[in-house]
Amino acid sequence: MHPICLLTLQMHWRVLMMVWRRKLYVMGCVTVLVVAAWGWATFSLIGTPTATDEGVKVLDGAHTESQGLWQRLTIFRRDPKPPLDAGVKFVKPTGNIPPKPQSESMMSKLDNLFSSKYVEKLRNLKVPDREDIAWRRKAIEQRAAADKQMYYDHELQRMGVPVIKGIGPDSGLVPPKQRLVHLDLKGAPPKIQYLKRIIPILKSLGATGLLLEYEDMFPYTGQIANIAARNAYAKNRLVDFLQTAKAAGLTVMPLVQTFGHMEFVLKLREYQEMRENPDSPQALCPSFNKSLLFVEEMLLQVINFHMKIDESPVLDDDAGTNSLRPHFRAIHIGCDEVYRMGECPRCRDKSKHELFLAHVSAVATRIKTRWPGLDVVIWDDMMRQIQVLDLQDFKLGELVQPMIWVYAEDVYRFVSPQTFDKYSMVFPTAWAASAFKGAHGETLLLPPSRRHLENTLKWLTVIQSENARFKGGIQGLALTGWQRYDHFAVLCELLPAALPSLAVSLATATLGYLEVNGHKNTILSAMSCPEKSAESLHRRPWLDFHQDPDMSFFAWCMFPGSALFRYSHRLLTTVAESRDYVENIKYKRGWLTDYNIKHNFTSPVRVAELVEHATKLKGSLITLAKNASDIMMDIYDKFTIEEFIEQRINPVVDELNGLLAAASRLNAIKVWPRRPLPYIRVITDIKSLTNSTKKSPH
Repeated sequence: MHPICLLTLQMHWRVLMMVWRRKLYVMGCVTVLVVAAWGWATFSLIGTPTATDEGVKVLDGAHTESQGLWQRLTIFRRDPKPPLDAGVKFVKPTGNIPPKPQSESMMSKLDNLFSSKYVEKLRNLKVPDREDIAWRRKAIEQRAAADKQMYYDHELQRMGVPVIKGIGPDSGLVPPKQRLVHLDLKGAPPKIQYLKRIIPILKSLGATGLLLEYEDMFPYTGQIANIAARNAYAKNRLVDFLQTAKAAGLTVMPLVQTFGHMEFVLKLREYQEMRENPDSPQALCPSFNKSLLFVEEMLLQVINFHMKIDESPVLDDDAGTNSLRPHFRAIHIGCDEVYRMGECPRCRDKSKHELFLAHVSAVATRIKTRWPGLDVVIWDDMMRQIQVLDLQDFKLGELVQPMIWVYAEDVYRFVSPQTFDKYSMVFPTAWAASAFKGAHGETLLLPPSRRHLENTLKWLTVIQSENARFKGGIQGLALTGWQRYDHFAVLCELLPAALPSLAVSLATATLGYLEVNGHKNTILSAMSCPEKSAESLHRRPWLDFHQDPDMSFFAWCMFPGSALFRYSHRLLTTVAESRDYVENIKYKRGWLTDYNIKHNFTSPVRVAELVEHATKLKGSLITLAKNASDIMMDIYDKFTIEEFIEQRINPVVDELNGLLAAASRLNAIKVWPRRPLPYIRVITDIKSLTNSTKKSPH
């Protein structure tokens, strides 16, 4: 670089250094002066604090004007205690000079603001009393119950069971006090050993008693011995069964028909004269003296037989000692469906209502006279159309208790609330009756369990509603299981095949609602069913009428008679397939109809194709007939087994044999006539039929 340039730079640098030194000097002096002034002002303004006897801070006379500044400077500072030797002077303020207000800090203002609001809120807050606490607790319980009921209704819908108002775990519905299981012995009477096996199951499901309808299965003796069936129960076997029932704590109510459904007696020649109608053995003549004497003899034998059982001591499982608990408290005298009245010469001058009431009154009076402590129960259907005054005139309320029976889903459709009201004016108490089988078809193999369950559920609500009408309330519910519709009818569902239906309905009547929990389930445990996993129950409820209307899942259970339950399902499937096949061949296909068979006119090739499946179905039915004896022999006698096979299997086999025989005959034909084929008359022509109708007397 050039020397002149270096010299110039040095000169500029020196000038700049001199200027900055002066600036720094001036700034330092000013800073010292400001700090000194601040310190002087601070220490000169601070005075010595004094305190009054009220504890309020004041300054001495020389520094009173600087009090506000002191306070502003010490806003977050505690005032130190003055030393004892600092010459502090305590003076009493003159007059009523108020202390100067202190400046509140922002934090104090906020504290006061929030504190005042909180205190005001606490003051306005109402402390709940006992009534409020109880009301709130009740509201919480009601909400929980509503949620539980909603879940219960949802599960019922999953199961295919109708949701009925007033039915649920927390609905408050009181179950019937007594729950009787009806055993209809006039058809397919089970062996005593089987009946003894199902008693513990009935007890665990909640049964309190049995309603035994003997008909001709009671071992009558003496002058009426011939009304007993040839396979009637032996006395010693019947005693064994009744003592078993008594030991289990079950009451027994015998049922003896005394008016209608007397076919088992009036069918016989020696009792033909007691019929109301000579052509029908359905009902006896109530105006014939021999009728009442005969009924009295039947009742005498049945009641005395049960009285002896009641007097015999048995081992009480609960007490562990011999007990004389009465298990025989009432007798049922039937009197339902008396269709034939006022037809014989003795009865024509009387009304049907008068005939009915007079006969019931006479029978009940004889029972009450001889056995005053025994209740008399009758079916109610014949009294539904009788007026209150007529019932009261015969003093029926003092003699009998009505058992109101309806087996349909809508109870009030058949017995209206007005009928219940009428009964309550006459009778102090009453009974109710539902059904678990034998009510929806004379020839059914399996009961429609869903309908029977709904019938029981509806009866629970009806009992809850109508119980208060009667002074003594409604005594209980009888679950009936009919084996025949009457003495001449064929067998309907067998007892073992209907035992799952009974279990579901009986447990529901005991709880007051249907149990939807598949884990802790009385029904499944009583029926010895395998336990289901939580995963399977989540996918599908334990009871599913949507996919399993016949409750076939009970086939996995091991209850007494479960083999017959499984057999009934197989038989039902095979019979249904066979009948559908026959109907299809005879009425839907065109080569093996009655017309083809009568005229021997068809195609052999087509016939051979049609009957190919008939041989297979026939073989399946014959195998089922052979298996019936092995499966049923521990439950029924040979007479019942033979009757069952003849009614259930033989007719279908006969239909198949008829088709096979016709097919064999038609296949033997090798030539056929020309059309038109000759007309075969099977009915009278329309003109002659009309003329004969006009001539017939009315």
